[in-house]
Amino acid sequence: MHARHRSAAAPLVAVAALVVALSACAGPAPVPPADPPAAEEPMSGHAAMAAPVLYAVQSGPLGVIVTDGDGRLLYRSEDDGAQPPTSRCTDACAEAWQPMTVEGGRLPEPLGVDPALVGTLTRPDGTAQVTLAGWPLYRDPADQGGLTGAGRHGEDGRWFVVTPTGDRATPPS
Repeated sequence: MHARHRSAAAPLVAVAALVVALSACAGPAPVPPADPPAAEEPMSGHAAMAAPVLYAVQSGPLGVIVTDGDGRLLYRSEDDGAQPPTSRCTDACAEAWQPMTVEGGRLPEPLGVDPALVGTLTRPDGTAQVTLAGWPLYRDPADQGGLTGAGRHGEDGRWFVVTPTGDRATPPS
């Protein structure tokens, strides 16, 4: 049985070797023209990040809210100010509530969010933090995305998930 398989496979091996030899003689295969190079993405840590995005999404417990491109809830703090945009969350606060920052002032792509409401402010450390209707935006570092509930909405009476208009989210009636 082995001899039969070996003899049947021999012509296939020969054909494959011939194809490889002919393709080597023909030179490199033509390469289709490349698409224009993508804009260079900002770097964070050791890996390039995708372009930042703000999504307006329907969540069960809070109605229509805003998430980042990874589906993580975005928050605003009542300690901050919107007119003018001001962040008072620094040091330990900025570790507990990760400011949504962008490099080079590059604004996130708003999907379902009015682009006129999206901006940035300069944090004390010089980074550009994204704002929505003037309110600085933050993430919960423990949030892995997926809209599983209301997150830390209402924590300490100061932290609220944000709506596409920059308002605090309120559960639908």
